Amino acid sequence: MGSPAASPTVSSTVGLKNVVIAPLTTDTEEAHTYGDLQLMAGAIEATITPENAEPDIQYADDIEFDVLYPDPKLTFSLQMADIPLLIQEMLFANAIDDNGVLVRTASDKPPYFAMGFKSEKSNGKFRYVWLYKVRAKPITETYQTKEGDTVTRQTGTVECTAIKRTHDGRYQAVADEGENGFDTSKAETFLSEVYEPTFSDP
Repeated sequence: MGSPAASPTVSSTVGLKNVVIAPLTTDTEEAHTYGDLQLMAGAIEATITPENAEPDIQYADDIEFDVLYPDPKLTFSLQMADIPLLIQEMLFANAIDDNGVLVRTASDKPPYFAMGFKSEKSNGKFRYVWLYKVRAKPITETYQTKEGDTVTRQTGTVECTAIKRTHDGRYQAVADEGENGFDTSKAETFLSEVYEPTFSDP
């Protein structure tokens, strides 16, 4: 028995920035398209959590006979220093009126977006992430009085559900700078548009 293959480079993530969103304007069996990118400044923390990762296992002949995996569904939580009204209008399909006031209506239906960001690693390079089809949930707003000289920052958190695209079933793309042929030139453009994968013919 031979020696194991060398381990890939290990480097922990230590940062978060350059959050961008792009509206998913079309997603059918035939095609998908995205609109223009919008930068979301002020990112503090991003959390991606699988919601339905448990497979449906069928047993037969006293063994594990077959396994069905559910469609992927993720919860994406993004804590922000603030969520400007213009971003809220985009994420939640609200409307800013002629006087610059954000108005929420019962019929507002949050659209789907792609969301991307990068996280600095301890080696000075970055991990890049795209979620292809994300829909925001209504936000919980918290306001707190100042207590003398003590000021408590009231940050905003956007909770989202991420699912697969109808067109091709893809739901996430992740890349580590400097690994697997993902060089600096590819990293520089990764968040300039929604990344679409390419695979060589077998």
